[in-house]
Amino acid sequence: MRGAWACACLTLLAAGCGGGTLTLSEYNEQGLAVSAEVEERIVALDAELDAQPSSAEGTASYWARRLEARARSMEGLDALDPPVAVAELHDAGLGLYARLMTAEEALALRLSSGTITAPDEWWNTAEGEAVHAVEAEIIEFCRAFQAHYDETIDRMISADVPWIPSAMKEIVRIDIGCQ
Repeated sequence: MRGAWACACLTLLAAGCGGGTLTLSEYNEQGLAVSAEVEERIVALDAELDAQPSSAEGTASYWARRLEARARSMEGLDALDPPVAVAELHDAGLGLYARLMTAEEALALRLSSGTITAPDEWWNTAEGEAVHAVEAEIIEFCRAFQAHYDETIDRMISADVPWIPSAMKEIVRIDIGCQ
């Protein structure tokens, strides 16, 4: 399904709410786990949908389960506690994720009439285009978050300096999959 990678990326980016007991690496690892779970669920739903003829019942079932997966993902993300250094990015990411969920809920509501059942047609609706608009914002946000991770590589120079606190020396080599 179009946009699944963007959704998974945003799931990682939105992870947690900023108190900061996790290191950046731990935060990333836990965020990736939540991200992988929702991505796997949506990919499985997409495959199941592709394996059956288009129908109003199939569309309704697909969207109900997709929205449920998103809600579970949001719960998992809320349970994480990222470092203070990414709290601001987290807040922005959670806001985008909430907007994505709202856009997908609107699309699901539009499709509940049963008149549009082919997945290719879903995205040609105003609601489908709204989902894609949020996904475009997610891509840009993902790139900004990746840049934040990449900045930690600049810290390599000070990694062996004993008087610098360990929290300031953390180096994170991560590719979160922004396209």
